[in-house]
Amino acid sequence: MAGGTVNRAPAVQGRRAGIASRTVADVIDLGLVGALCAAALLLYGVGDYVVTGAPFALPDLPRPGGAAGGSLIAVGYLAAGWTVAGRTPGKQFAGLRVVCASGRPVPAGRAALRAVLCVLFPMGLCWVLVSRRNASVQDLLVRTAVLYDWGTR
Repeated sequence: MAGGTVNRAPAVQGRRAGIASRTVADVIDLGLVGALCAAALLLYGVGDYVVTGAPFALPDLPRPGGAAGGSLIAVGYLAAGWTVAGRTPGKQFAGLRVVCASGRPVPAGRAALRAVLCVLFPMGLCWVLVSRRNASVQDLLVRTAVLYDWGTR
C-alpha cells in the first residue's frame, strides 16, 4: 500500500480492460498519430524546399486527402503496434495488450482489419460500457480482446 492506495495490477492482470483504461490509451495514441501526421507534413515541406528551392511552406492538403492520409497513418500505426508487440505506446502506458479472443497474439491481417474498424468507427469503443465481456464493437467483429497486461512478453 502506497499513499493509502492498493496496487491492483496483480489482481486484474489478464482480465479484460474497461472503458477508462482503454480511453486513456486511445487518447495517447491519438496524440501520437497526430504527431506522426504533423511530422509527415513537416518532412514533405522540408523535402519540397530542398528539392525545388521554393520558400518553405507546409503542404495545403484538400480535406479528403488530408483525412485519408491521416487515416492511413493511424491504421498503419495501430496495426503495426498490435502485430509486433500486441500493444501501441498508448496501450503500453495503460498496461494493456490486444490479443485474439483465444489469447494468442493478433496476426497482421486481423490487426489491420481491427485498425480499419477503429479508425472508421471509433465510437465502437462505447460498447464496452454495456458488454459483459468489456468488448468493443471492433473486438466482437474481429474476435479480439484487450487485456490488462503489465508484462513484457
